[in-house]
Amino acid sequence: MTSFGLSAYFRHLEVAEQVCASAREDGFTVLFGSLHVPEEPEGDFRARMQRVGALAQDSGLGLVVDISGPSLAAVGLDVSTAGTMREWGVTALRVDYGISDEDIVALSRSVPVWFNASTATPGDFERLVGMGMSTEGIGISHNFYPKPWTGLSDEFLAEQTAMFHGMGLTVQAWVPGDGVRRIPLGFGLPTLERHRDLHPVAAAIDLRRLGVDDVFIGDPSLSERTRRAWRTWALEDVVELEVELTAPVPEAVAHRLAVTDRNRTDDAAAMVRLEGARGALADVAVPPVATVGRALGSVTVDNDAAGRYKGEIAVQRRDLPADATVNVVGHVVAEDRDLLDRIGPGQRVRLRLR
Repeated sequence: MTSFGLSAYFRHLEVAEQVCASAREDGFTVLFGSLHVPEEPEGDFRARMQRVGALAQDSGLGLVVDISGPSLAAVGLDVSTAGTMREWGVTALRVDYGISDEDIVALSRSVPVWFNASTATPGDFERLVGMGMSTEGIGISHNFYPKPWTGLSDEFLAEQTAMFHGMGLTVQAWVPGDGVRRIPLGFGLPTLERHRDLHPVAAAIDLRRLGVDDVFIGDPSLSERTRRAWRTWALEDVVELEVELTAPVPEAVAHRLAVTDRNRTDDAAAMVRLEGARGALADVAVPPVATVGRALGSVTVDNDAAGRYKGEIAVQRRDLPADATVNVVGHVVAEDRDLLDRIGPGQRVRLRLR
């Protein structure tokens, strides 16, 4: 079962408090924190880390903390006392650069360790297990990439993910947020470069298709509309598309547009065809109106001239010509069009009418 995670950073603790308050109801079960963001403000890192831990505990979230060589010293700990972080709510440490093999082995005996899936190799694990590393709670997490053009390719992510699946490990990766974005660059925190400005739900669907098990939001928050779409997808397995109506429709058609349906299992290349609409509208008159060109994102209803196709509701995945049997009644808002090509066979879909 897929797990979903949020992120909390010291510079954005007020945001973290807000998102953690509703995290469980939005489908999140894990919080990620980092002890090696150089741009974090000076101050008492121990107190801030404990505050993040308290947020996780109060919200019922696991807490994975990213550390590098000097990180433990920043919170007044060392390898021998790192287990203290479990009292703060930390459930795992993600070990990055600057930590020796000996220290990783020692850490693993007091706190479960996660590794960097973008750089680790099977040989690393074999060596560490041979040195006595505990494999309890072990995890593997790809990097995210704050700087534009430095993110991974689909091919590399899929290869690394498959390699670690072969070792029986669960793999986690990142999508950007579209609410508050993290300092210092503010260009999003994706694992895949092409996801940098993509709808977070569309990016998450891509990662799942590439074999990633668990998906985390790298940035501090999602926008309110994306948070709603995320919750709908994560908890109900429904892709929600916000729609503006642009032409009059019969009352029964308007009602049907808002009913959760599913894409046909014989998935059309050019459009999402909602499976139940034709049957539901078989006895409803749908006169021709707005039989114009069908631009990408258009929401259409087949009219009375369509014969046995009358009442079919579809969303266009590409520009199509006008058809006298098809009414163009609305369009998916620009922010949600990334989702159209991520709606697979049998995927449940909800049109949310503005």
